[in-house]
Amino acid sequence: MFKKKKKTNYYFDSFPVLAHYSVKCGELILEFLKNYNPKELEKTKDAVHLLEHQADDLKHEVTAKLLKEFMTPIDREDIYELLRLIDEVTDAIEEISLRLYLYNVEVLPAKFIELTEVTVNCMKETENCLSHIYDYLDESAFKPLVNKVVVLEEESDKIYIESVHFLYQKEKDAKTLYIQETLYALMETVSDKCREVCRYVQNIALKNI
Repeated sequence: MFKKKKKTNYYFDSFPVLAHYSVKCGELILEFLKNYNPKELEKTKDAVHLLEHQADDLKHEVTAKLLKEFMTPIDREDIYELLRLIDEVTDAIEEISLRLYLYNVEVLPAKFIELTEVTVNCMKETENCLSHIYDYLDESAFKPLVNKVVVLEEESDKIYIESVHFLYQKEKDAKTLYIQETLYALMETVSDKCREVCRYVQNIALKNI
């Protein structure tokens, strides 16, 4: 007996694809940081921006279809908001490469690579969460996926707090202090936005139970 094929939906299929762009941006930045060369700042910024632009194009495509759609799997407003939140993750990770370039950073903050690794993992788990969005009404299946994102977001918070505390104890140069604190804060924000994406899917589930 053949197993019935699960019915697919364009919007549900688009969410993890969009999230994957943020992952690709994060992986590109992480690889750059691990082999840090200030001479490659502009090249890296441009490469990340290209990915962000491709994500924007897809978001606009999905939004255009949404405006013409008669029937949607969940409320139209929820689809649009989820698209916006996923886009914010990609924008937030792109901001890192832009600031590194604008500030012409010569030396990275002490725990910046560690924080970036956690952030990239958080984005990957967010993509995984969205790839299981068909199960959003099944709390036993979906909640553990969200929890993985929450744990990584909390780990990101911890690294951020400890790093900035250490920074204010040791760093005497005001310019360096400002730049490094800003970079830590921007990277920590990415994980916050990942958590917002997954929490919003849970909110959609509450509306549709």
